Amino acid sequence: MERHLFIVATAAAMILSLAGCKKEGDHSGDSNDPAGPENYDEYCDENRAYFGPTREENNYSGAYYTGDYTSPFKTWLGKTDEEINAKLDKLWDHYFKGAANSRLYYDVGGGAYILDTADNNVTSEGMSYGMMIAVQTDHKSEFDKLWAWMKNHMWRKSGAWDGYFASMCHTDGSGSDDECCPVAEMYTMMSLIFAANRWNDSAYMDDAQYILKRMWDNPTFSLFNTQAYVITFTPTVSFSNPSYDLPAFLELFSRWSDTNRDKWAMTIQATRDHLYKSSNTTSGLFPEYSNFDGTPHSYAYNANSTKYMYDAMRCAMNIGMDYYLFGVDAERQTVLAKRLIDFFETDGYRHARFNWDGTNPSESYTLGEAGANAVACYALMGTEGYESQIRRNLQKAWDGTLLTGQYRYHDGMVHYLSMLHLCGSFKIWKERP
Repeated sequence: MERHLFIVATAAAMILSLAGCKKEGDHSGDSNDPAGPENYDEYCDENRAYFGPTREENNYSGAYYTGDYTSPFKTWLGKTDEEINAKLDKLWDHYFKGAANSRLYYDVGGGAYILDTADNNVTSEGMSYGMMIAVQTDHKSEFDKLWAWMKNHMWRKSGAWDGYFASMCHTDGSGSDDECCPVAEMYTMMSLIFAANRWNDSAYMDDAQYILKRMWDNPTFSLFNTQAYVITFTPTVSFSNPSYDLPAFLELFSRWSDTNRDKWAMTIQATRDHLYKSSNTTSGLFPEYSNFDGTPHSYAYNANSTKYMYDAMRCAMNIGMDYYLFGVDAERQTVLAKRLIDFFETDGYRHARFNWDGTNPSESYTLGEAGANAVACYALMGTEGYESQIRRNLQKAWDGTLLTGQYRYHDGMVHYLSMLHLCGSFKIWKERP
């Protein structure tokens, strides 16, 4: 709560006084570059990549506008910077450098892949998650190897699927799937843009812009439904997956894409509306698949498509991410977070899977859910009466035992991404001025 009160009180002053990193010795401070020399170092990493305030006239308190990425582990649980950095190092060592029963990252010489250990294959989703983790934790070598493997084995740059990624293939790169998994396109575009800005390399941006353009200009397939402006489950069908709704990314695409900015801008409100409508008004839960109006979609190939299952837990992370990065839809996102956290409080955090209305609980609460629900709690941090619930969810995410064994991939990756948000280590890397 204290963090958000501070942001509201100071955001306007910060936006007017700060914009980006200047070169050393440049103290012009004119109206086009309002970053004062006494402030900009605070918002640059050691390579002078900038993640600080952006000058845009608004009343929003998100980190995009303020540059404030203070970890709630510090403000709510009293964790130190040293403890938080140690936690991040532990996550990296476990999933990227660990033993055979813990690692997900596999270096194969000129490239590397993230292994979906449940099915012993490589998914575009996992590759895009790995790239996002690598850029946010400043591991350029691993990022480059993941992107090289993805480019060589999954990226199509001709034909009907030009610009898209095969959703899965074998670990040797063979047997690629014809379909795409749109959440992978979203995370890949975003991670490439962040990489271009953080590591000052235009080649990443060129690749990102190619994909951004093809998501609308491919003559055969569009990533988003062109009437509803909601992301598709895959472009060959007329329904969605609400866990693919990433409004924070769309805010940035609408600003940073070289093409179709008007279309990217159209997706932002439609996506926030879709997330809101997909949440059950009683349980707060989301279905695996939904129609473009938010109602659950029954799909013959997935008997659980109308239930809260494996993908749906990511919706909580998406809501919290958008709340603390932008804060544009704060009122509705607080409603969503209340519904969801109230429901899991009533359940006692015992179960993982439910019908959309919260009935028929099964399986045990998972590490991925602990992480995602803790991120959703960002939207509760200015709400009186939720202090104990916030601390309980943050503690569950912090205390979670990192996964080993066959089923470590999906929950492990969702928890890892969630921890980046919660540790204050998921930053919007901006173009250098």
